[in-house]
Amino acid sequence: MNIKYSYDTKKYKFRELVSELYQVDKLEEIHKDKSDWVKEEYKKLNVHDENTTDFHDIFYKRLNDNWIELYESYDNFIHNEIVPIMDERFHYQYLPSFRVQLPFDNQAVHTWHSDSDQLHKHPKGEINIWLPLTKCYGTNTMWIETKPFELDFEPLEGDYGNFWTNHGNVCMHGNKPNVSDITRMSFDFRIVPLSKYDPNHSSTSESNSSKFIVGEYYKKLR
Repeated sequence: MNIKYSYDTKKYKFRELVSELYQVDKLEEIHKDKSDWVKEEYKKLNVHDENTTDFHDIFYKRLNDNWIELYESYDNFIHNEIVPIMDERFHYQYLPSFRVQLPFDNQAVHTWHSDSDQLHKHPKGEINIWLPLTKCYGTNTMWIETKPFELDFEPLEGDYGNFWTNHGNVCMHGNKPNVSDITRMSFDFRIVPLSKYDPNHSSTSESNSSKFIVGEYYKKLR
C-alpha cells in the first residue's frame, strides 16, 4: 500500500539546499534555466545508467563532501517524521538517493522493477520512502503497484511537503515518459525494521556497492 503523508517544509532545507547547489530558483524549471547544459544531459540518460549525468555527479559529489546541512536535515527528518509513523525501531539508508526526471525523459529510474529483484538484490523487509522536491503528478512522477503482482500502477501525486511510504521492495515501480513541461526531482531512501534486519545479508547495493548492513548501506537511529 502507498500511504501519503505531509510535513512542514520549514523544518527542513531539502529544496533550498538543492536549489542552491544548482543555482536555480525553481527546480521544476531547471531544464529551462540550464537549457544548453540540459541538452547534453538528455544524451546521457539511458535505462542502464541513470545515475551518471552531471545532475547526479554534482549532487553526489556534494553529498559525499561533508554536506552538513543536508545530513542534518535528513537525519532530523528521519527522527521527526519517520520514527513516529513506524511500529518499531529500524535502521535507515545512510544517505538518500537522488532522482531527476526531465521533460520527455523516462529514465530517471530503471525500467519497471522491485528493489529485491535479481538485479537490485535489496533484502526483503525494507520499506521505501519517496519524497519529491518538486510538484509531481501524471507522467512526471513515480508509478507503483498497490500490491505485488497486481500490475495496477498508480501515480504518486503531490508536491514538495508530501512523502510516501511504499513497498517498492516487492512492488514493481518505475516511470512513464514525462510529457509535462516540469522537471521532477526527488529523494528516496529505505528503512529496515529491526525484526527484518539480517546482519549477514551478503548482497551489495547496485548503485554504490555497499553491503546492506549497518555501517555501510544502513545507519542506526540515535
